[in-house]
Amino acid sequence: MYKIRLMRYIACSLLMSVGCLAQGPWQGGITPLAQQPARIDREVRSSDFPERVEANIAYDKFPDTRLDVLTPREAAPRLRPGVIMFHGGGWIRSTKETMMTAFCKPFLEQGFVVANVEYRVATAAPAPAAVEDALKAAQWFYDHAAQYHVDTRRIVVTGASAGGHLALMVGMTSKIPIAAIVNGYGVTDVADLLDGPHRQGFAVQWLPEQAGRLDLAKRMSPMTYVRKGLPPVLTVQGENDHTVPHEQGVRLTAALKEAGDDAEIMTVPGAGHGFTAEQWPAVHARMFAFLRARGILAAAAVTADEAAIREIVARYVDARDQKDPKATEALFTPDADQLVSSGEWRRGREALVKGAMASSEASGGKRTITVETVRFLSPDVAIADGRYEIAGPTPRRMWASLIMKRTAEGWRIAAIRNMLPAAPAAPAK
Repeated sequence: MYKIRLMRYIACSLLMSVGCLAQGPWQGGITPLAQQPARIDREVRSSDFPERVEANIAYDKFPDTRLDVLTPREAAPRLRPGVIMFHGGGWIRSTKETMMTAFCKPFLEQGFVVANVEYRVATAAPAPAAVEDALKAAQWFYDHAAQYHVDTRRIVVTGASAGGHLALMVGMTSKIPIAAIVNGYGVTDVADLLDGPHRQGFAVQWLPEQAGRLDLAKRMSPMTYVRKGLPPVLTVQGENDHTVPHEQGVRLTAALKEAGDDAEIMTVPGAGHGFTAEQWPAVHARMFAFLRARGILAAAAVTADEAAIREIVARYVDARDQKDPKATEALFTPDADQLVSSGEWRRGREALVKGAMASSEASGGKRTITVETVRFLSPDVAIADGRYEIAGPTPRRMWASLIMKRTAEGWRIAAIRNMLPAAPAAPAK
């Protein structure tokens, strides 16, 4: 077990609650950056943190060029996908630990190995230092992929705000192969933030007045590198983002599509610069659907969830056959319901179990549910559709759709819908 010094992981929930990243949108200027709490040094034990953490690995010679590698504890039968992520903070402050709740944890739960990157902010070195560091961190992760059992064909880059900008710069200019870019409301046109109506103090601090300033701003802007042949790009951004104007994400997506690249944008209604706790689940679902559709999410991660769901369905059938109310109850969420083929609607777990036991007593034939498809609506919600048969002198056959929800105890059944086959069509006259 590693004995490591890791900065501020225990404070991530606090950071999110005060608006550093995930629990409240940043609105205008850099005020929220100034509100960020100071670092907290602590020793992390395995009991504190559910993943394996190798912290503060040097990828370059500077004090701030450090990264953490986080690996899911569960053994994987094959190479995992990897993700390189960069924190926000307007290139002038903040730290990698702010990425834990909204970025690191969801990717870990999907089976990714995470490289969470610290880089030099403006107080240590102005532009282009952050971009140079991001490129070196990405190269380091690629070079050490075998050590962490990462599939180099499935490395994603992502980040929030300034980190979204760095993810774009890595994905669009790095020499290593990048499978996809998930741009979290990142800057795409640096010059746009240096002057005029969209001027931001953090951008001016990162790229101050100097000879050749606009040329450097152009070299630091992802818009400069749009061309055919780039990795797929998903931008997620709030419709009311005034820190990094929403139109920057729109312009980048349009330019990429015009160049013939695979690009999408998710505009989050009502969101500003960042997302609330209520908005993040939909964002995560879109992110992982985007990656899954492009073959980047490890097939093993999806298969593990499918296997777990199929096992729950099998346990449900067995509990029904055994007429075991406790075993049946344990497989459902508290608010679960069931609409049976007779039209009866059993609302709540207690009513559902009571009705299921009565049905099992009335029709004692052996039950089978053959799951034909498992479709994920989000990382934590799925529909399992299967053929349902109750044996007997006259077998009863129908469809069963089970809504599955991931809980702290694992996958559980949140709802069941039983449907009889459609009646045969009447013969034509």
